[in-house]
Amino acid sequence: MSLERNALTYKKGRGDESLRIVFAGGGTGGHLMAGVATAEEIRSRFPKVGISFFGTGNPVERRCLQGRGFGFFSVMGTGWKGSITNAVMFFGGFIVSLFSCLLTLKELKPDVVFGLGGYSSLAPVIGAAVLRVPVIILEQNVMPGKANRLLSRFADLVLCHWPSSSTSECFGDIKRLHFTGTPLRKGLLDNEKAKAAALFELSPDRTTILVLGGSQGASAINRAVTWCLPELMERRRDIQLIHCTGSEDYLQVKDAYETNGVEARVYEFLDEMGAAYSMADLAVSRAGATTLAELTARGIPAVLVPYPYGTDDHQHMNALELSKKGAAVLLEERFLTPKRLSMVFSELLGDKERLNRMGLISKSMGRPRAAQAVVDITLRLLEKKKSGKICQNLSLQTT
Repeated sequence: MSLERNALTYKKGRGDESLRIVFAGGGTGGHLMAGVATAEEIRSRFPKVGISFFGTGNPVERRCLQGRGFGFFSVMGTGWKGSITNAVMFFGGFIVSLFSCLLTLKELKPDVVFGLGGYSSLAPVIGAAVLRVPVIILEQNVMPGKANRLLSRFADLVLCHWPSSSTSECFGDIKRLHFTGTPLRKGLLDNEKAKAAALFELSPDRTTILVLGGSQGASAINRAVTWCLPELMERRRDIQLIHCTGSEDYLQVKDAYETNGVEARVYEFLDEMGAAYSMADLAVSRAGATTLAELTARGIPAVLVPYPYGTDDHQHMNALELSKKGAAVLLEERFLTPKRLSMVFSELLGDKERLNRMGLISKSMGRPRAAQAVVDITLRLLEKKKSGKICQNLSLQTT
């Protein structure tokens, strides 16, 4: 009997109702899109599935979820910053959110709750544990976030991307830890370069640099790239760029390319990321976990500029994972000058052999079928829960 049939058998006793899935957390596009990719994979197998997201309702979440047909419930609260005032606000918001989530979860009757990270995942996941609903944690970073570290104690499964010592140490000796990879959105791997070039009205034969700042943009990267354009164009006239700026720097970046006469396509946000990846010979990016999962799935060499103020310096840890294996160049923001970036671009683009080698290493680190792996193991969990076996044989491994 297939896993899909097993999950449907699990639903017997509820008439013709389909599976009900809840995703909790987000805050950033990276956390949220792993949940969206998993939700899309579940829906491709079970078209009548009921899917709901619990989150903060910030603009990034609204944009990521818009038009996808998912339910959404806002979670009240604030992040943990450590001051006495903040502690009072945090715990007060958490208690209110917990009672609200308990009531909502009782009404939704989910079969499983996925924790995506971020403070907005705390109340829904703990509420699910109180109601004895199966809990699965998705962790994309090398250094797990604080929320996921805490919530792993309530989880039936913890599914990670990087099989590193940091990940294993943070979650402790947990037998439910699997390294499935980060679920990726459908369509990211399917685009052809010729069609993408036509979409962007760029040449399929010129060298393309893809500039990414993450879901919230990266002003430091935007400035360095645009300021290095005169020097870069003196060294290389055969390049073109696709640049995702975020909302704040769009006009300045667009003007810089036009002023310097550089062939570029500039976007605040780009929905056709699969097409952009198919064009890219080199990427310059922050080191958010989902972005790195996408770059490695496509095998794209990268210059990584970690966000220096992230919790536990998690982006630096992510970038280090790729750079130490030769898939990327790690460039700290404090050293991100136009001259330095221009030199890095020229060195990499002038050494085709090195660039190809970086791409091959990057692709070897990718997990393009992570969404399928996450859903498969979820269905196994539901079947084991149904039979009364609580994943005793799901030991630490790479799926």
